[in-house]
Amino acid sequence: MNETEYKWKTFKRSGLRQVKLGSGEDLRHLKELDQKKWTVLAASNKGLRFDQRTLELLDTNGDGRVQVPEVLAAIDFLESKGVDLDSLFQKDEADEKKLADLSEKLADLAKVKPSEAELAALKAWEEAPASDASLQPLKEATADADAALAAVEPVLDAFFQPPDDAPLVMEGPEAALPLKGNLNPKFADAIAAFVEKAVKPILGEVEELKRTDYAKVKAAFAPYRAWLASKPVMNANARAALEEEERVVRYRMYLVEYLRNYVSQEKLYDGSLDAMYLTGTLFIDGRECRLCFHVDDEGAHSALAERSDCCIIYLKLTRSGGAARNVCAVITAGRTIPLYAGRNGLFYDRDGVSWDATITKVVMSQVSLREAFWAPWRKMGEMIGEQVKKFVGSTQEKSVGGVTKAVDGVGTNAAAKTEGKPADSSANGAALASSVAALGIGIGMVGAAFAGVVGLVAGLPWWKTAIGVLLVVLAVSLPSVILTWFKLRRRDLGAVLNACGWAVNRPLRFSQKLAKQFTRRV
Repeated sequence: MNETEYKWKTFKRSGLRQVKLGSGEDLRHLKELDQKKWTVLAASNKGLRFDQRTLELLDTNGDGRVQVPEVLAAIDFLESKGVDLDSLFQKDEADEKKLADLSEKLADLAKVKPSEAELAALKAWEEAPASDASLQPLKEATADADAALAAVEPVLDAFFQPPDDAPLVMEGPEAALPLKGNLNPKFADAIAAFVEKAVKPILGEVEELKRTDYAKVKAAFAPYRAWLASKPVMNANARAALEEEERVVRYRMYLVEYLRNYVSQEKLYDGSLDAMYLTGTLFIDGRECRLCFHVDDEGAHSALAERSDCCIIYLKLTRSGGAARNVCAVITAGRTIPLYAGRNGLFYDRDGVSWDATITKVVMSQVSLREAFWAPWRKMGEMIGEQVKKFVGSTQEKSVGGVTKAVDGVGTNAAAKTEGKPADSSANGAALASSVAALGIGIGMVGAAFAGVVGLVAGLPWWKTAIGVLLVVLAVSLPSVILTWFKLRRRDLGAVLNACGWAVNRPLRFSQKLAKQFTRRV
């Protein structure tokens, strides 16, 4: 059967037509749906308001992301277990009780006596180092030494890794790590422990560590690590059976909800705004901002999210007894002027817990046509204000300087009179006359300009004057309004999700009506 032989139900919001999932048949035929019509192709597991264990089960390769093949594999798994896919659309309280029983059984597995074969395999594993010295190269100190190596392994791997574009024959001396002095204090203690516990017992006393030496140390612990990884799991068969049963129950409880945030965006557009990637609600500047997303790296996120053409504010969340978090909020209504770095608000997560929120960065973009209309006038006002500020400042400096010179002149004149010499007031008089003349010229220019405007409209009917003023206003504001209108239509929440590590397949536009739901004003 191909896609055209199955009739999909769809819904259309903000110009995007999406598949609506409402039955077991929809799930059964999902593998036939053209992937160009999937809203998401891969989703990050970070920062989601979703059952974490289900995410782990869906992520079969453990890379922290769920791709389309893994979603389809979950449906195939349920079918292979004889689960009625229609039952996934009905909440069953018995599933919650069954899940609690399974969790309790999994926790109690450590109390269950393993089989004879499992015990024999464990004994053979424990006795292996006695016949193979390479499994514990430093005897009892091997575990501590391996832990010291693991603590610095990532930074040492990066240090000794040549760049991808390095030539076959590299110029200059071989990279060597000094083991004393010149080390970043952040890693100094860990490097010292690594040298004492792992390097010295294997290489002896050395002043620096070369790439070949580092490889030799890692090779010494490779058999030990492989031996640790091969430790037999007790009650493996019982655990596997329970985990398989757990997978069935969790998929029955949560898979449809996940698909409604993945195949389509029903949870975003249905008005409930309980999509799994929304982290909470922000209250700031008389607004309730409901489009809030988890952020790992503010710089990397903002560099991608600015392509959304949305106004986005980044916030640091803090609360007593909790680790600081970072989120971003998409502002879709109101004004952008009151939003600035350092402004405080209050954030409620999906559990209703309150957090102090402080804006750390603003990606500015117009959010309404009204704001766009007045934007050119606001900029002109700011420019005029800045020029006035500069003029007043420079005039004030000259005035202070003039007063200082005048005081000095008075002192000089007084001294001259005391000495019987004529006072020199020509310089002060010239400066004063120049200032008065400049002020007069300025007032005259303003007056002439005003008189010119009055002369133009003096003989016109009031309605022609009003039309003229209106045309001037439109000539200034209309271009800004038109550009903003196109930009508002291009706003795309998919770009924000892409910045969160998702692979969003289609643009997630939203109308002005939805914009007022996403950000509610007083």
